Amino acid sequence: MEKESKVNVVLFDQAVELLSKEHELIKWPLTKTAEGNFIKNFGEEIGAFFISHSYRSGWRFGINTFDQVFHLHKVNFKKHNRDIYKQGYYIIGTGLHEDLIVLNLNTATLGYVSSEAFYRGEAEVDINVLFKDTGLDIGTFYYRSITEEDSFYRCAEDVR
Repeated sequence: MEKESKVNVVLFDQAVELLSKEHELIKWPLTKTAEGNFIKNFGEEIGAFFISHSYRSGWRFGINTFDQVFHLHKVNFKKHNRDIYKQGYYIIGTGLHEDLIVLNLNTATLGYVSSEAFYRGEAEVDINVLFKDTGLDIGTFYYRSITEEDSFYRCAEDVR
């Protein structure tokens, strides 16, 4: 029996192909240390996905962005974002209203965290409460972001 993939790489690559018709997508190789850290921190499949999808700039798939892979570590370890990572989530982009697009490291699904709810709080925030899970893997999420642009999720408020 074949193990189910955590990331639908085929759909993500199809979304990238759609983007490449309008934009030049230039790969940005990661250092060997960064590659090793992605594998160590996220496992073989998700780590390999990030390594092979590192581009010189971030990209907008419809309204949803996929940030530059080589900047993800820096974004996730900013003082106000560290709690997200410590609770098992990883910021990979933004949606409408700068809502965070977050990878749940336990389920490998994407969701949103309302930037207003997250950044306005003075006290520690429970990301498990704020995380609005779409139930979609990275590839499916970004493919649908570009192919269903107006009817697809754009922010935390859209996820019911």
